[in-house]
Amino acid sequence: MLVPKHLTLSFYIAKNRKRIITPVTLYSVPFISSLSLTIEALWDTGASMSAITPEIQKHLRAVPIDRKEIAGIHNTEEVDIVSLSLELPNNVIKKTIRVAVCNISSQVGMILGMDIISLGDFALSNGNAQTLISFAVPPFHEKIDFTKKQYEP
Repeated sequence: MLVPKHLTLSFYIAKNRKRIITPVTLYSVPFISSLSLTIEALWDTGASMSAITPEIQKHLRAVPIDRKEIAGIHNTEEVDIVSLSLELPNNVIKKTIRVAVCNISSQVGMILGMDIISLGDFALSNGNAQTLISFAVPPFHEKIDFTKKQYEP
């Protein structure tokens, strides 16, 4: 039996949507089965660190482990840092991560930043009125290079 070397995610969204949003499941650290939550998360390549709302922190009873100054679009503020475990669709990743706790104006419960996105390969493909987000952990040895694809039949 072949065992995959990568955990992969393929998620289709309507092409007219201007944001990449997928469900994620968050778990408390340490793990308590009743303290989990499935929410909508925005993939944001402009965010260096992932973030959750204060409401999610409260629900998961996540205790601050640090404070950090972060710069947003409109201001800079010092926020709590908490540890959570994250599961992306298709069981792509479960890892204890550090996230900022701040108000998110995107009508989602979490922002997935480059701290998560850079753990693997991330690609967007558009066509047939759909957008495909594709994500793999760990990254593949070969890089995705669309310039090379232009010459394929």
